[in-house]
Amino acid sequence: MMEKKPLKTQFVVSFILILVFSFIATIATYFFGFVLYKKIEYKNMYPANYFEKKIPEIEEHIRKSGVSILSREGRAALEKIIPAEGISYQVMDNFGRRIYGTDEGLIIGDKEQLCRKLNTTFSLKGKYIRLVPIIDQEGKIAGAVSLSYSLVPTYRSLFDKIWISFIFFAVIFSPFFYLILCTWMFSRIFYKNIVKPLNLLIKASEKICEKNLDFFIDYDAPNELGRLCKAFNEMRGELEKSLILQWRMEQQRREMLEALAHDLKTPASIIKGYAEALMEGDQQNSDKICRYLNIIKESTDKITTFVNKIRYVSELEFSDFKLEPEPVDIKFFILKKEEGYRLLSQKKNIKIYTNVCDTRHCEALCLIDKEKLERILDNIVMNSIRFTPNSGRINIDVTIKDDRLYFRICDTGKGFSPKDLVHIFDRFYRGDSARNSEGEHMGLGLYIARKLVEAHGGTIKAFNRSEGGACVAFDISICRN
Repeated sequence: MMEKKPLKTQFVVSFILILVFSFIATIATYFFGFVLYKKIEYKNMYPANYFEKKIPEIEEHIRKSGVSILSREGRAALEKIIPAEGISYQVMDNFGRRIYGTDEGLIIGDKEQLCRKLNTTFSLKGKYIRLVPIIDQEGKIAGAVSLSYSLVPTYRSLFDKIWISFIFFAVIFSPFFYLILCTWMFSRIFYKNIVKPLNLLIKASEKICEKNLDFFIDYDAPNELGRLCKAFNEMRGELEKSLILQWRMEQQRREMLEALAHDLKTPASIIKGYAEALMEGDQQNSDKICRYLNIIKESTDKITTFVNKIRYVSELEFSDFKLEPEPVDIKFFILKKEEGYRLLSQKKNIKIYTNVCDTRHCEALCLIDKEKLERILDNIVMNSIRFTPNSGRINIDVTIKDDRLYFRICDTGKGFSPKDLVHIFDRFYRGDSARNSEGEHMGLGLYIARKLVEAHGGTIKAFNRSEGGACVAFDISICRN
């Protein structure tokens, strides 16, 4: 398809086609014009010597008429026999002076010239002139008649002259006509080839002005316009991503404000209530004052913890933090973490089990960011402890394979809801049950874990076990020297 070609190629091809078709049409017109001329040459035109052949007949009439030609009756008879469309005449006396006729100019200057030119044919001003004498009854020269004619083809009628002349000029100027016609035709084709993508681009621009990015420019061609439409589609896609990102950031900002208001309201109210009670109560009761101050301190610690998590999230999202790898014995590291988790889960009598499987040929130390891995595990395991019922169980399985670490943390809780599985790693997501967990869950732990896992070049996912309970699995890469 020509419309798929580059614009330069389309233009050059259109220009060549204009010249070729104009040339072919001109040659065809000249050929048919020549054939037509040959056909009408003998039907609608007299041959060049047609009027010359009439001269003897007119001469015979003049000689027979004699001096009667000089009279009015003779004039009428003479004009009947002379074809006015091809022969002009002049009747003159014996001195060459004009008496009447269709020729107005001076033909013979004097009597001597008249005598010399009689019965001869001579040329004058591009015409041939036959001078025929008028002989009176006594045999003397009474005058002469000049017959002027041309040796060129002559039209039979004025109508023939008009329409044949029209055809002649039409044939002569046909190249210009065909050039204009072909230019118009191929320019329309060229215009149609480029106007479709241009209209698509215009409509797309209008949709963008209307803040509508739900469109796609369906034009695929390996030319400039095709590349332009492709670039426009890519721009639309990037703009859509940018707007979606902007919308998500705005949504996250609102969620952050709502979370701040929700999580700071309760401890702030507690601090205010107990502070007012201290101000209005018995200042001598030291046990009561100490108990109130402890409650105020706990509420202040909750606010501090929440603010620190918000600040850490901000550092993860907006600062270019770097991993700080160090050699770590994974088995010893997991063993130490198991001891800490058992202490934290003693109150709910939750059993903690760990298992480390090293599939490598040599049990070398792993080069990882220990502090960030510890934060990932703490956030996931603490979430499991929070939602595992009393006397439950949490399994922590670790597999070391090649240059990656694989973790799987499963509990015997009620598991994730379908909504949780979609949003569990979103910022400030708590789930319905989480919001009623005595204000301890901020919806940031698993979000922070996801961001840190991704920073390690790994992936994280949540799912439910077939036998019941929730699982979180993730993997991180082991750094190389």
